[in-house]
Amino acid sequence: MLNTWSYAYLHDSQLLILLSVLGAICAVFVFWRAPETSATDACIVPKPTLPWIKPADTPVKLSFEDKRQLLLLTVLYTIVSFWKLGSTQFPATTWQPSLTPQTVIFKLPDETHFDAIYTIYGEGNNNDNRTQLQIGVHDIRLEGSNDQKTWRPLLTLNGGSIYQYQIENGDWDYRYIRLTSINANDTLSEIAFKAYGKEALLPIAVEQDEQKNSSYPAVLMIDEQNKVALDPTYMDESYFDEVYHPRNAWEICHQQYMYASVHPLLGTSLIALSIHLFGMHPLAWRLPGAIFGVLLLPLFYLIAKNLFHTSRAAVVATFLLAVSFMHLTTSRIATLEPFSVFWILAMFYFMIRYCQSNLFETDFRHSIYLLCLSGISMGLGMATKWTVCYSAVGLAILLFSSFLARYMEYRKTLFVLRHQALYASLTDTQKSYACHIQKTFWKTLGKTIAFCFLFFILIPILIYWLSYIWCPVWRDGWSISNVLSQNTYMYNYHTNLKATHPYQSNWYQWILDIRPIWYYGRQARNGMYHSISCFSNPLLCWAGFFAVPYTAYVGWKKKDTAAFIILIGYITALGPWIFLVNRCVFAYHFYPTSFFMLLSIVYALRELHQANPRIDRLICFYLFACAFVFFLFLPATAGFATPRESLAQLEWLPSWYFGK
Repeated sequence: MLNTWSYAYLHDSQLLILLSVLGAICAVFVFWRAPETSATDACIVPKPTLPWIKPADTPVKLSFEDKRQLLLLTVLYTIVSFWKLGSTQFPATTWQPSLTPQTVIFKLPDETHFDAIYTIYGEGNNNDNRTQLQIGVHDIRLEGSNDQKTWRPLLTLNGGSIYQYQIENGDWDYRYIRLTSINANDTLSEIAFKAYGKEALLPIAVEQDEQKNSSYPAVLMIDEQNKVALDPTYMDESYFDEVYHPRNAWEICHQQYMYASVHPLLGTSLIALSIHLFGMHPLAWRLPGAIFGVLLLPLFYLIAKNLFHTSRAAVVATFLLAVSFMHLTTSRIATLEPFSVFWILAMFYFMIRYCQSNLFETDFRHSIYLLCLSGISMGLGMATKWTVCYSAVGLAILLFSSFLARYMEYRKTLFVLRHQALYASLTDTQKSYACHIQKTFWKTLGKTIAFCFLFFILIPILIYWLSYIWCPVWRDGWSISNVLSQNTYMYNYHTNLKATHPYQSNWYQWILDIRPIWYYGRQARNGMYHSISCFSNPLLCWAGFFAVPYTAYVGWKKKDTAAFIILIGYITALGPWIFLVNRCVFAYHFYPTSFFMLLSIVYALRELHQANPRIDRLICFYLFACAFVFFLFLPATAGFATPRESLAQLEWLPSWYFGK
């Protein structure tokens, strides 16, 4: 077993670098721990003017120590996240038939013995077909001949997944290859033939093409032979939902009528921007998600610092995020989750800061500014993915809870003003402040609610509508009615979806880390295996299973606002998947909830440490163990090459599958 593990994780010097990176993360936390100082140590918190009025929290400012810790964690995570993210070589030009049926003959000039046929298809020009979409291959016949008289069948190309290699192995010896398309909706990006017993492609030329002067000559199928990966992995092709989002992004980038649009398109537009800037290849379509995954670390740090008011708690929270399986895997695949979760956390961050302000003493323009940023973040999130609406409910609960708390303080103030004995006990300053609250409360609250209508309803709707302007969803162009009809279609699609999947799971399996979703698996020619699965770090998920109810218990007992915020975020992110959604769902739907689970773990660790400071070393050991497990599972979560038997040893539970 020792030899197996050493080969699995130490055979590649690149993985040794990753080991060093993660070891450095542990060292940063253990030896460079942030001091146990509160966020307000640099100033004296003023006492409340009235004892029943909760004062505004002093705004959190990042110290030099904060910035150092955050920078180190972010840089180290970035190295891991961007490591072998994707290739920059990918066949992008695509052939499509100009008539049906259409025949093309290729010639192998010299060597004619080949043992593998590579095909990969992308999307053709949908704008040239006003009735249907160019989305694949439909019974394309391949035949071989040595004299162009007698043709023998090689194989039939049918179906396949977009931007994925289809490799047919065999033993053929033909000089001429005839391709026959019988469907006008066929597309083919590249076809290649591997020399028998060699790691090289045979040179190929077009022998006959009746449509060589058309917009889509047959040469488009063989013009990027240097970009064909002889031994493709996840770095060279799409996997899982990348068959949807990069396709839609390519359509946006090239103003092609869109194949499918079952999600809002702002996140897809960011992928399209990357493709426009860097080209159509895996690295380009995964880069935006990876960047947002990195940006989530400093945002999460700010949230933790505002909730817990200590640098140490913020460092621990960010560290746990950095060693989260789901965060790494989800940010390395070209889907919408990194964008939507970023906006969820952004809108919560600004709302938390607003709830920590004081309606009676905080500058009105500053409080409105925070609400505006929260509303804009919510609008950007909804324009990315509808699941943001679930967390928006939590946002509304926090906002109205803040209003309710201030209203109760206002009622208490009125009670004191109406009772002469209580009023007489106040100082002149307190009397003046109480009268100020009485006169301004309803006016300030009314203006705030009016601005909330603008920030959380009108602006998000405007953002949502405008996010479709540059997206060619409709052949007749953008309009408000088209946006409404498209979203009606999206709603009907998701509510009526009856699909099943071998790796689907339920919410209770998410919180127990029972059923990962297997994204990708391919055997390399060197015997190594590439596997990608999405699930939680078990040391985090299993700790969160106990930390969440513990947070609820302690928070209720102490009437702790931080615990309330964490639980609201957790419940509103997870609750709809329990009570509302009845269709096929997967482990990655737990991704938004996982951030609040991490906050609950930090909350529990803080409470345990305050109760018994001696467990400090135990906490450090737990964090080190989380990092170690994170590294241990990289071959199963990031696709790094490893023997299959090593993947089998990582399947700790019978329901875990990594492609053994």
